[in-house]
Amino acid sequence: MKRLWLFAALFITTQALASDFVINNVLLPDFQTRELTPVNIEVADGKFKQIVDSSVLLSHSDVRDGKGQVIMPAFIDMHSHSMGNSSLDRSDYQYIGIRGTANAMLYAGVHGWLDLYSDENDIFEYRDQQFPQERDEAYVFAAGPCFTVPTGHCDFGETRLISTPEEAVTELRDLSGSKPNVVKVVFDNAGSKPTLDKATLKAFLNEARRLNIKSVVHIGSWSDIRTASELGADAVTHLPWHAMPDDIPELLVKQGTVIIPTVSVINELLYLHDSGSDEIAASVLSVPMTNALVEKDLLSDYPITAENKLYFDWIAGLKADGALENRNDAIKRLDAAGVNILVGSDGGNFAVFQGVGFHREMYFLQQMGMSPWDIVLGSTLKAYEFLGVDWGIEEGRPAHFTLHDKHIFEDLSLSTEVEQIYLHGRKVSREPLQDYANPGFFQYMKLFFGFEV
Repeated sequence: MKRLWLFAALFITTQALASDFVINNVLLPDFQTRELTPVNIEVADGKFKQIVDSSVLLSHSDVRDGKGQVIMPAFIDMHSHSMGNSSLDRSDYQYIGIRGTANAMLYAGVHGWLDLYSDENDIFEYRDQQFPQERDEAYVFAAGPCFTVPTGHCDFGETRLISTPEEAVTELRDLSGSKPNVVKVVFDNAGSKPTLDKATLKAFLNEARRLNIKSVVHIGSWSDIRTASELGADAVTHLPWHAMPDDIPELLVKQGTVIIPTVSVINELLYLHDSGSDEIAASVLSVPMTNALVEKDLLSDYPITAENKLYFDWIAGLKADGALENRNDAIKRLDAAGVNILVGSDGGNFAVFQGVGFHREMYFLQQMGMSPWDIVLGSTLKAYEFLGVDWGIEEGRPAHFTLHDKHIFEDLSLSTEVEQIYLHGRKVSREPLQDYANPGFFQYMKLFFGFEV
């Protein structure tokens, strides 16, 4: 009898999770022709079963009207940190943890994110649980620790310190047992902190390649990008604000080096510096999704006024250096040359809030001259290719998708107005996600005392 009840319970649970339906009248992006194709789609057992022309009627007991909206492949934020949201001076921090980040991402219509530095035990254990198969939250892909030198960038927590080629190989081999999705290493000669020498970086990248693990190199300058690409980095992340040397686009194309520029961090601060009404209206502060996911007290730090002299003067200096103009020119030239540009927000940084930051990254890339088609391609299919995941709107693949206004490929600011979110064919109820994405007192206590991560 006990076995019978167990079977019945499992059967009921499986039936509750299974979502079979037909969704008619949706527009499917064709990234080769750059056209939207009207289609009807059948979903069964959480996967795409049929994708047919809209003239072919599909019958089902559950038929849903897509209302001529765009059915978008699942977005992946290719650079974030599973911590939370920061005030400007770090005096206030909305810590939400890994589960909170997973909920914030999905609330924002982002189905996955690449964590590029967290406590390796916590992040790998959480990733391996594969929670999105049983509940509504985004998938985490993880690098685990940050590899750097003592006192170098990101040496303030769970890092792996490497100062010699031998240490690079030993530490990387040790980490490989956790099966990181990528590995991240710091090679940043732009600041005042120490960084790896070229011999250690070369050994690290060679060992990552031997282990068949993609490498992501945090850089600070165009010279750093040149060195990392020449030594075989799979990706570099961040975008310098000085003028880009002429040889960089061709080099990245030749080497097959991907760039994750994370333009939001500086661009958003430029919008929020000494801002007028037009800049505020165009900033993250005016996005409704921001208010749903970020504490009001934290948002009160922005915009950046002269009272906050340290950051006010820093951003003023960037403006004086022509940072925005230089970065706009770099993105246009990198894109025109055919460099693979992936979309990563650097969530957890100043004014880059979890989930919302991804959409702002897409918005800024369009403002900087990239085609919305190229941006969406870099946040979907090219991200899947880099991470080696079998996603996308094709028969037999998981039914992860969002529905958007049909004009989204003209104006990517519409991406924050996501209409519906589906995960494994389940239509996601967004409001419950806020319990973890924007937690109240009791959830904070769970995080504070370590009951959740």
